[in-house]
Amino acid sequence: MSRPDPDPRPDAPAGPPRWLLVMLAAGTSLLVAAVLVMLLSVAGVDQLSRGGFFVVVVVSAVVGGSLVRLLAPRLPPVRRPPRS
Repeated sequence: MSRPDPDPRPDAPAGPPRWLLVMLAAGTSLLVAAVLVMLLSVAGVDQLSRGGFFVVVVVSAVVGGSLVRLLAPRLPPVRRPPRS
């Protein structure tokens, strides 16, 4: 026999909350961008064009997001207190 009213909240997925993963991806992307800029500086690049800046931003965002997607399943689940 089914219940007349469904659960108001579906089962929460195990693992860290989504906002934490987004913040981790943003920080990782910023770190990757800083490393790329330092590598370009070591290579002797004094200025970046608008297109070069766009490439650095896109590459750092893709690499940072990919690293977090690989890391997310290994993170411990966050315990949430029950809602009242």
